[in-house]
Formats: sequence, C-alpha cells, structure tokens
Amino acid sequence: MNKKVFVIVVTYNGMQCIDNCLSSLIGSTISLHIIVIDNASSDTTCALIKNKYVDVELIEAGSNLGFGKANNIGLQMALKKNADYVFLLNQDAWVEPDSVEQLLKIAEQNKDYGIISPVHVLPNSYALEWHFSTYISADKCPDFISDIYFNKKKSLYGLPFVNAAAWLINKDCILKVGGFDPLFPHYGEDDDYCNRALFKKFKIGVTPNASITHDITMKSWNEIKANKQRQLIFSFIELKNMNFTYRYLIFNFIKSRVEKLFSLLLTRRWKEFVFMSKIFFNSLTYFSEIRRSRKIAKENLSYLN
Repeated sequence: MNKKVFVIVVTYNGMQCIDNCLSSLIGSTISLHIIVIDNASSDTTCALIKNKYVDVELIEAGSNLGFGKANNIGLQMALKKNADYVFLLNQDAWVEPDSVEQLLKIAEQNKDYGIISPVHVLPNSYALEWHFSTYISADKCPDFISDIYFNKKKSLYGLPFVNAAAWLINKDCILKVGGFDPLFPHYGEDDDYCNRALFKKFKIGVTPNASITHDITMKSWNEIKANKQRQLIFSFIELKNMNFTYRYLIFNFIKSRVEKLFSLLLTRRWKEFVFMSKIFFNSLTYFSEIRRSRKIAKENLSYLN
C-alpha cells in the first residue's frame, strides 16, 4: 500500500517512556516518517533521540507549547511533505508491529472516517485503559462490547469521541478541519477537534483490529474537579460545540452554572461555591475569544495557516 504515513510524537521529559514508543514505531510493518516535537524537556529525552534514533526528525520547540500547538507544528510539516495520513501517538504509548498498517487498511476502506483509533490497552495486563473503556460504552458506541463478547466483531465502529493518544487522521480531514485550537493550553484539545471533525461531516471510529499500549497515570475525579484549569477548559469545550449556535450555548451555559451555584448555596457547600464562582466568572472573560475561535474553526486548515 503506497501511502505516506507521518507519525507525530510530542515529548516532554519523556526519558522514561520514549524509547518504548519510538522503538515500536521503528519496528512497524510499514514505512513511517517519524517526527518528534519536543516541548523543552529538561531531561535527556532529546539526547537519547539524537543518539539512538538518527532517522527520526526531531524538532526542539524551545518552550513548552502544550500538546495542541506542538502537534500543529508536526501537522504543518506533514502536509508540506505530502502526507496521506498522520498518526498521532502519545510519548507514553507504543504500538504493535502491525498496528499502523491495520489502521491504514481500515482507513483506506472507510474514507468518510477522518479519525480512526486503535484499542488502548494497559501494560502488563489484560485490561483496557480505563478512559478508553468509557468511550466504547453502549450509549456512545453501540454494539462494540456485545459484538466482541459474541465473536461478531466488525472492523470499525463509529463513536463521537476517542482521546488523541493514538489517532490516524486522513489528509482530507486535516485540510478541512485543520489543527488543534490554541485556546486549549493542555487538555480538551482532542474533545474540540472531534467536535469540529463531526461538524465538517467526518466520522470518528475505533477498530478492534489494531491496538496500542498506553502506560497512562490515572488521575482521580476529585483531582480533576479541584483543578482550576481543567474546570475552565470544560467551559471551553461546552461553548465550542459547533453543532449549536453560540447564543444557544451561552444561554444554557449561564443557566446551568447559575443553577449549580444556587444549589451549592442552598446546601451550604461554601468552599465549592467559592471555587465554582471563580471558574464561572473567569469563563465569562473568555466569551469573545471563544466566539472568534468558533469563527476560525469553520474555515479550512484552521489553526494551521
């Protein structure tokens, strides 16, 4: 199959895992053009890549750009070099020898799918990565679990979202959807990208014919709830939903947040009330920026021009 597949790996202090990641890509059953964008690692990540992986194209960003902006550099490079597909892979993940080849076969047979993900499994265990398992639940990805259980698996299943730990994106999707929105500093970029891909009429899918191992560190829901940046980004995700008018989203956003704050007052949860009040009023300051971002997202090659 004569298709140019570029791999983008964003690194940041990835010395513990980057060797597994890159060696697995080098061992793929098809030829891959590998680009690493390093977000100013302070460990020996870059030195390892330069010494051991001489065929890997290393771009040292000089500062921590975050996941989205760093990937955008790689996407621009891949397009300039006439990539047919781009495979995004987290630094803490690694592929099976035929993972990318299987993804490519499925993608070639399903051109209406802009993003296709393999199954994400945990290392040293027979278990799915927890976040991934929530994406294939019956309400989001009908038939996946039932088909696997009853040995009726299909090669591809549609779903509204899968995280960007391992995405094969076709060129047409990149040209029309563009890159990651820099409004999202570090988290939520993939939620927004999937939303925009669906808006541009691309499908998103997962194939059980391919897998990656993702050595992810789980964070508890309590940690996420207490993180101001993540709570703010939840607001961005909600207000960037391109399938609804901005006026409608703002109305529902304000209504739901006021109701939540009122509930916290009634139940005398003062600490949570103060925390969520700050998030709410901080969100209001981004309204004009989000509106501009929504306008840009409707253009082709958005955030890559």
